[in-house]
Amino acid sequence: MAKKEEHGLPSLSLVFGYIAVKELQRLEDRVAVLSRLGYGNAEIATICGTTPASVRTLKSKRTRRAK
Repeated sequence: MAKKEEHGLPSLSLVFGYIAVKELQRLEDRVAVLSRLGYGNAEIATICGTTPASVRTLKSKRTRRAK
């Protein structure tokens, strides 16, 4: 297997995620937007500076409210 090269720069998809939510203040809003854009829990957590478990919880709460 090829080892992933670490060069210290964020991936382009993470940069786009940061740009997409830079104006949003609430974590719930950031998670909702990034989720709609197709980001996974780990990527959303990295962009928002939180844990994947808290992202999963917020997505679950949003889904329950929609029903």
